[in-house]
Amino acid sequence: MPSSSSNRPPGTPFSVDSKSPEFIDWGAALPDSYGRPRILAHVRDPRCYFVAWEEGEQLRARDLGTKVSEEHGVARSGVWYFEGVPEHEYEVELLAGGVIVARSGRIRLPRFDPAVVVDPDWTPTEGQEEILRALRGARDPAPREEEERGNSGSWRRLVAGRPVSRPSRTS
Repeated sequence: MPSSSSNRPPGTPFSVDSKSPEFIDWGAALPDSYGRPRILAHVRDPRCYFVAWEEGEQLRARDLGTKVSEEHGVARSGVWYFEGVPEHEYEVELLAGGVIVARSGRIRLPRFDPAVVVDPDWTPTEGQEEILRALRGARDPAPREEEERGNSGSWRRLVAGRPVSRPSRTS
């Protein structure tokens, strides 16, 4: 969505006749800065996070698990993308004159790989089953066959974790 320098909705013309019945006064344009230090950190994906700030001179991003930090001199306001490690927590500080003037909330990057532990009582929908088949195909080209004891004490055959009927002896 395109950004605007005012609080008018996108697509609203800037030269509107104030005497027309459709005219809505959206108020004054938003300022470039609110004049106080602030910083926001948001997760973009498992290996990247995004920071936006205003009223600062330097950013210090810290990995809270490893205590490794990186610093960057920055403009008074702006945005920055940091590389991260999946499943690590980060916090970003905004400095001005060598003093911390704002600190972001903690963020945790999500895992990179799909979960491997599946609830045995979970039954996937048809769409989910397609996705699982595609994922299994990428990692395990042949479906595995196994057997487990059924409710009646007899053994039943499983292919790729799903029960399969045996062929009839008469066919």
